[in-house]
Amino acid sequence: MLTGKHAIVYGAAGPIGSAVAKSFAVEGAIVHLAGRTQKTLDQVADEIRAAGGQAETGVVDALDEKSVDEHAEKVGRIDISFNLIGHTQFFGTPLVEMSLEDFELPVATALRTFYLTSRAAARQMIKQGSGVILTFGGYGDPMANLGGFQVGFGAVEALRRSLACELGPHGIRVLTLQTAGIPESNPDTYPEDLRRALEKDTAARTMLKRAATLSDVGAVAVFAASDQARALTGTALNLTVGAVVN
Repeated sequence: MLTGKHAIVYGAAGPIGSAVAKSFAVEGAIVHLAGRTQKTLDQVADEIRAAGGQAETGVVDALDEKSVDEHAEKVGRIDISFNLIGHTQFFGTPLVEMSLEDFELPVATALRTFYLTSRAAARQMIKQGSGVILTFGGYGDPMANLGGFQVGFGAVEALRRSLACELGPHGIRVLTLQTAGIPESNPDTYPEDLRRALEKDTAARTMLKRAATLSDVGAVAVFAASDQARALTGTALNLTVGAVVN
């Protein structure tokens, strides 16, 4: 479905980023793995190549304008750009009790990385007259004590809409993969009892009483990036298993 396409995956060494990168590679894409740590990027690249796929790595700080722009220019042709940068989380504190710094950080991080990576990709895609820009997370019903985390996702969704409007005439699609949580991606550093509680809570909030998996994300990402989804832009693809109804 993606044969010959060049895809940049930002945050490619993380659980979700690596799953998406591997799915893209299986479908024939040349995957450019971007992240801050060469060692972990190389591990993902080795797995992709061992499975017969094509992967290149690049150390990129997605919060740094120069780093993002220089990497995109080096890649050259960009058919797919997917921002899967992990976001800082300050959960458990009511907004009225939170410091301004803790509130602002996840908002600024999410918005800055998506803007910089999307802008860099779009500048290449405009020359080509085609491309797909993807983001991850989406915006569901409000929940208490998430600090600026959900606010950041809301800001990214507003930017995604604006980008879709401006870039559509150039043949560029902009989409969100919306999730209500992927328990498989929870860090191994979490205590086991906490991971199990998160998995149980995520499943309980869905209609099908199961959480979306990493393979689910990879499959939908491939579809969204492919020509089979050429009629979709400016919208979110709902992977919440019914936790968010729309």
